[in-house]
Amino acid sequence: MQATILMSLLVYDGFVDKCDTASREFAILNNGVIVRRYKEDHFERLLEIRCDMEDADRLLFLATTVYPEAVADIARAIVAARKSD
Repeated sequence: MQATILMSLLVYDGFVDKCDTASREFAILNNGVIVRRYKEDHFERLLEIRCDMEDADRLLFLATTVYPEAVADIARAIVAARKSD
């Protein structure tokens, strides 16, 4: 099962700054791509991270301990992936 995590660039930058550069979580985050989505009257730029559920759970656990601002985005992606399965 795959999860697609969307987060603002501000949240992404803060989260990735808290990661050990040698960690699996850092590698997962670095595989993200910037996407543009239309929101109301403008485009917003988000980071899209596609990963399996095990990696999403790893990111969620790390976020709860080092960067709580990322928790909601990751949890939303996990719930959506479980609903679609």
